[in-house]
Amino acid sequence: MSNLTRVAVLTTGRQDYGILRSTLKLLACEPDFELLLLVGGMHLSSRYGRTVTKVEADGFEIAAALDWLGDGVDGEASIQAQTGEVVRMVSDSLSKFSPDFLILVGDRYETAAAALAAVLGRVPVVHLHGGEETEGSLDNQLRHAITKLSHLHLVSHPVHASRVIQMGENPDSVHVVGAPGLDNLFRADLPDKAALEEKIGMELKPPVVIVTLHPVTAKPEETSHVLSALTLAMTAVEVTYVITLPNADLGNDEICTSLSSWGVGRERVRLVESLGEQAYFGLMRLADAMVGNSSSGMIEAGVYQLPVVDIGSRQGGRLRGSNVIHVEPGESAVQAALVQSLSKEFRSGLSGTSSPYGDGKSGQRILDVLKHWSPPTSTCKIFHPFNLPPTRQ
Repeated sequence: MSNLTRVAVLTTGRQDYGILRSTLKLLACEPDFELLLLVGGMHLSSRYGRTVTKVEADGFEIAAALDWLGDGVDGEASIQAQTGEVVRMVSDSLSKFSPDFLILVGDRYETAAAALAAVLGRVPVVHLHGGEETEGSLDNQLRHAITKLSHLHLVSHPVHASRVIQMGENPDSVHVVGAPGLDNLFRADLPDKAALEEKIGMELKPPVVIVTLHPVTAKPEETSHVLSALTLAMTAVEVTYVITLPNADLGNDEICTSLSSWGVGRERVRLVESLGEQAYFGLMRLADAMVGNSSSGMIEAGVYQLPVVDIGSRQGGRLRGSNVIHVEPGESAVQAALVQSLSKEFRSGLSGTSSPYGDGKSGQRILDVLKHWSPPTSTCKIFHPFNLPPTRQ
């Protein structure tokens, strides 16, 4: 009988693979662990760039491919139908492989469904990036729900550790490891300008601005306002725009349609379904600014001291560095912020700053925690009261 610790890891698309990659690399080389990589969702869809090829190119053996997107009216099943399929497919995989625990990242509906499947199957859950806040996204509620279904919490900042403990989790189960996505920024294989130009199919004439916009799922009516303000601002500020299209969230069709229409006939604009984490981080290293509402602007961009214009409420409540300019979705406000982000004065003021999310060495910290952790034999947990200050009478 093998004495290896069997570690199942679920990745559902570009948004979590970049976060997991450094940890996966270390787990794959660790003699005491057997890595069982479950790849599903957007990774397997041509609509989202079929990024499973990126996983395979990194040399990982895929234990199971879980295609829950299906072929609905818009090329995929509804979010509710997908969620049910995730529970079923992840349950089947956990039953087949009998891992000692399951590692999950973040806050999406697929992740919440996988956490539920694990608890029902009595498989302990290790959760990365708990305790954070994104007030304009339904992911906020899902993230906190996943925390309550999890047994080991690997968080990106002491503030997030405090929030997890405040939710009644055992303080001994909470570890600050930083944001593992930052590990990618120090990779030696990030593409240079010439390689990026070939991949994107356009000369990256500076200034270069990355556009990454996602639906505001907690406030659907805001998405249209953000889109309108963004396209008007981009029309007024003529630079090179590389637009990455959104993930599989409610409202993504509106963004894809609007940005695709806006980009028609513009020589210095390219839309890409998915750059993959290698090219995306390479582009961040080269770019002059970012605009949109992506978590990558809040978390990773600070390492490169890359100016970011964050529009609207999607990332509300998230920790951010001095590189981030937050604006409400008004035309003049977004345009002014974009101009400010591209100014030499703003960029020079970021010299010496860093990301509040760590130093790019999170993967090793995660491995060290896992090597010294004994997964519980039961998925049941005890509520640990949080010592609040006395209430004033």
